[in-house]
Amino acid sequence: MTENIIKESDQWLRNPHDKFGRNFLQRKAIASDLLTCYCDHVIAENVDLDEMQPAPTHGISKALKEIIMDVSYLARLRDSEARSEVLFVLEHKSRPSPMVALQVGTQAFLALYSAWTEANYSESPNFELPIPIMVVVYHGTENWVAKEIWFHELFKNVPPALRDLIPRFKVLVINLRLFQYGNLPGRPLTRAFVESLMRATDGTFASELASVFQHVYEADLEKTQTWDYIQTITGYCAASVGLTKEDFEQAILKVFKKEDINMLETIPPGMLRDGFVQGWTQGKAEGEAKGKVLAILEVRFNKIPKRIEKSIRSMVDLVALQSLAEHAKTCKSLDEFAEALR
Repeated sequence: MTENIIKESDQWLRNPHDKFGRNFLQRKAIASDLLTCYCDHVIAENVDLDEMQPAPTHGISKALKEIIMDVSYLARLRDSEARSEVLFVLEHKSRPSPMVALQVGTQAFLALYSAWTEANYSESPNFELPIPIMVVVYHGTENWVAKEIWFHELFKNVPPALRDLIPRFKVLVINLRLFQYGNLPGRPLTRAFVESLMRATDGTFASELASVFQHVYEADLEKTQTWDYIQTITGYCAASVGLTKEDFEQAILKVFKKEDINMLETIPPGMLRDGFVQGWTQGKAEGEAKGKVLAILEVRFNKIPKRIEKSIRSMVDLVALQSLAEHAKTCKSLDEFAEALR
């Protein structure tokens, strides 16, 4: 078990942002609660979110699912006479991007194709494709004011005669910047997910880790389930902003009873070594320090330009790398970070 956890911790380094988002959004209760409490109320009024199930992925290769598919669910309309289902496609972003309409739209069409495949490519008039609703959860530092993103608006300089030929669909945006700590809606685990995303963005994750753990504690789960969530959140915190074992222990002690602290003994030493990932203290190798900078940037800005990654990997000054790690937590954009590399 310890070996599996350590292998999993290595995966956090490569893509902590996507791993954390999928880990939580793939839990049906959290996805349902997010749609209920953070989306337009008309969705919960018309769709039975409590009974939604993961959407099938028949006919879609594993490689393709890994590259572009995030999380999708099928749910039934509350109208008992309606035969149609609703397809929800959920994505999360740490920076504004109109191209999310292309990304999520592709996921939706793949899921629709999969539904048709499962129906043996039915041509029956009684067969109905699910109604697609696409949602992106935004938790970046930039002020993304859009409440929705329209696919057809991605195309510029379209001749008037061709405008009606472009597909028209929109992606709803849940902007977590509009919510405040201490007043987050939803069930405890949903609040833990949302607050983790918010604090990974503003750099307060490690110092306020106990606040996130408190939501998990309030969920009143079995001990094994509780520890599963604690591990997931801890891994994301360590990979995004850095985390020492002392900080982790203090957060645990603030929230959990002393008799439950034996869970600390199950943590593999490598998982929290002075920040779990990469050069959190003096004396770590330059390679680890580079990994920390890259992990923080990836969580905050989603994708790192190759020129920036190349510059970081070419550095050999450990002190300078540690300074960059701090700057990576507070810079407002990748352009601002790039200035520090010059």
